[in-house]
Amino acid sequence: METNFEIEENYAVRFNGTHIDLHNNFDYIGLSKNGNNISVNFKKTEGEWIKSNEFKNLNFEFKNVSYEYYENGDPEALKEDTESLGEITFFPANFREINNGIIPQVRPKKNDDLMLFFEDGKVIRIGCGEIKLTVEK
Repeated sequence: METNFEIEENYAVRFNGTHIDLHNNFDYIGLSKNGNNISVNFKKTEGEWIKSNEFKNLNFEFKNVSYEYYENGDPEALKEDTESLGEITFFPANFREINNGIIPQVRPKKNDDLMLFFEDGKVIRIGCGEIKLTVEK
């Protein structure tokens, strides 16, 4: 897997030298599919702790998807927990039966998946050839 970002401390990414705190500063707004590609989208959250120069939107585009796994979150969870990323990790594709583990790994290995864990228990796991992060100011 190729990426244009790195994972930092399993709750943030580094993109073009900028630390992006996915847990505190962004809300998950959805996932969309287009052929063999999947987009996972986040928007800047509301709050006085957010810097004025924070990105407005983030899009993780998974290209040439070969594997998808999803777990629904708690239907009784608070709205903010359904939108809040808990952790993000690269995880080996040969351990796809494990969907609750974290590896402190900055860059993906060739056969890794990306896993996103949300505060409501939702899990998104995707295996693909490339993930391209794009941002909007």
